[in-house]
Amino acid sequence: MNDILQYIIKRLLWAVPVLLGASFVAFIMVHLAPGDPARLMLGERASAAQVAQLRMELGLNKPLYVQYAGFLGDAIQGDLGRSIRSQQPVTDLIVGRLPYTIQLAVASLVVSLAIALPTGILGALRKGRLTDHVSRVVALLGISMPNFWLGLILIVVVAVELSSRFGIDVFPLFGMTLVTEDPVEGIFSVMLPAFALGTALAALVMRMIRGGVLDEINQSYVRTARAYGISEDEITYVYVLKNAILPTITVVGLQLGYLIGGSVIIETVFGIPGIGQLAINSIFAQDFPVIQGIVLLVAAAFVASNLFVDVLYGMLDPRIRYGGENA
Repeated sequence: MNDILQYIIKRLLWAVPVLLGASFVAFIMVHLAPGDPARLMLGERASAAQVAQLRMELGLNKPLYVQYAGFLGDAIQGDLGRSIRSQQPVTDLIVGRLPYTIQLAVASLVVSLAIALPTGILGALRKGRLTDHVSRVVALLGISMPNFWLGLILIVVVAVELSSRFGIDVFPLFGMTLVTEDPVEGIFSVMLPAFALGTALAALVMRMIRGGVLDEINQSYVRTARAYGISEDEITYVYVLKNAILPTITVVGLQLGYLIGGSVIIETVFGIPGIGQLAINSIFAQDFPVIQGIVLLVAAAFVASNLFVDVLYGMLDPRIRYGGENA
């Protein structure tokens, strides 16, 4: 337990420069973008004096290093500033949108695992047969199809056709209901976007599981277990799958951070009021504080998912030692 705690503290200390670097890059990139937020807020008819006054009120006339130092000092205290567009605290805007993105990311992860686990295992156990060929074709399609295109197809084929032809109106065209507000409606509202976002991850995980199972079933311990008369199902699902799934945990954990930060297109297609849609609106409005806050959130999500995966990997594999030594 002490080794785990020391490892977590060490990783959290390493996360500090990562978050600093992410905040600096986000700050520089958004401030080097063309356009003037003050001019956008006031409109083209505003005079130069009005624009200059607003820039001074917002602190945009200060040197960049002064603005960055002020942003960083406030961020350490949990204050990400105020939105230039709405004048609301950035923290409140992000917290209000975050549940929708988390619900979409978790549902996409569940969908991907539900597809990847059975198809990957069956493809490996029936290598060279029809099941294996079908699973590989599905994986290729999942990786090749853009998620926004798949989302549009799902809206037209599933939501629109079911409603118009059969009167089944359970999948909303746009928007999302949180499961904490209405569990049934929340599940149906997240199904289509979760399938569109999780398909690519399902293809990746399926290929990894298939490869891992194929590697493990050729190991000597499998032959020994068969010699002792252990059933094939027990060998596969108790021994082989346990070892084959370990490398997949790393990929799944990293992809969870990607799902949180990479749901921009899907949230836009399905009209989900999450972090992705907030990011798009803030980019068009050049709302610097909101963009910086979202970048910090995504960076923190990747750091947290990395830490979670490393700790979980060590707990599942006794050969891993957090002190840096292998058993």
